[in-house]
Amino acid sequence: MEREEYIFKKLGSLSTIDKALADEMVENLGEWTTVKKTAEYFNKHRNTIYDKAESGDIIHKKMGASIVIYTKSLIFLLE
Repeated sequence: MEREEYIFKKLGSLSTIDKALADEMVENLGEWTTVKKTAEYFNKHRNTIYDKAESGDIIHKKMGASIVIYTKSLIFLLE
């Protein structure tokens, strides 16, 4: 199973509290968000977010030179 598929599977089995947190993140950041907005939201350095994306811990896509992040997958940054 591909890493992205595994994350989607884990998203489907979130607890009620984690689902509420993920929904709140989507409300604040949108369905897809930038590394900069993510770093600001979590009060982390952008390099930390890039590292998480590159290691496959969060779902992301490259759009030209930029990276966009699937916001719901950010719930796994809280673990």
